[in-house]
Amino acid sequence: MKGGFLLYYEIYLDVYFLENLMLYFLILQFAEFIQKDTFSMARKLLASGIGAFGACMLVVFPIHKSRILSVVCSILLCFLTAYTAGKKRGSRSWRKMVFSFCILSLFLGGIWQFFIAYLKLPFWIAAMAGYAAARLLWKYWQKAKAGTGYLYDVTLKRGTAQISLKGLLDSGNQLTEPLTDRPVHIVDYDEICRLLSDVEILELDSFLDMEIGGSMRGGFVYVPYHSVGESRGVLPAMTLDSMEIRHGESAWSTKRVLVAVSRKAVSSRGKYQMILHPRILE
Repeated sequence: MKGGFLLYYEIYLDVYFLENLMLYFLILQFAEFIQKDTFSMARKLLASGIGAFGACMLVVFPIHKSRILSVVCSILLCFLTAYTAGKKRGSRSWRKMVFSFCILSLFLGGIWQFFIAYLKLPFWIAAMAGYAAARLLWKYWQKAKAGTGYLYDVTLKRGTAQISLKGLLDSGNQLTEPLTDRPVHIVDYDEICRLLSDVEILELDSFLDMEIGGSMRGGFVYVPYHSVGESRGVLPAMTLDSMEIRHGESAWSTKRVLVAVSRKAVSSRGKYQMILHPRILE
């Protein structure tokens, strides 16, 4: 071409299809992760296949020559892919899925472009590294959002009994069980007694009132503690069957949680009855 340059791209559609299949699948996986929902493997593969096929068609046909038409077709393709993955979950669920998918496509796309264009990583490595980086960023943002001032609705279960209370996520609570390094949550005496038998309450009272030594029955263990301005001591703790915490639309559920009992109310104003360990969000 005289007076200029003639540029062309050679694209192998089979490779391009597989690359897009992987990208769409990872986006759906991430959407599933942040929504704390599950979609069948078959549905995710079908949706990813539709997205990858559509991406190939956008290359084959001269749609890319028009920016407006290319953007419109890309949005429709995202909608179709997300709808296919989430349409069986009800109208509200698939709408949320479509919105999440579109936002995550832009977010993950930016991360992948950075890894490929600036770090010069091979596509497959960049795809997995970008996905891992996105998950780490999401977890970090969740922890930062939780901070130290968020109250959660907490449900504690032991056998057939359960109680509901308010819990404060406190980054200053670093209490752990020495032998296993399990995180320990702290709950008010009055609340935990609702899960105990009369015999267990008497045993707990004896320890809290006199701090007796020896072995304790009823599943109690000793957990040493030290707080600012106070001497060292030990708290009785026990393992509960499960704990579920909620904040807005987010929810976490943990089995076999260790809770220590405090005779003194954990909140002087009674706004909450439990102090949650920050590792509950991990």
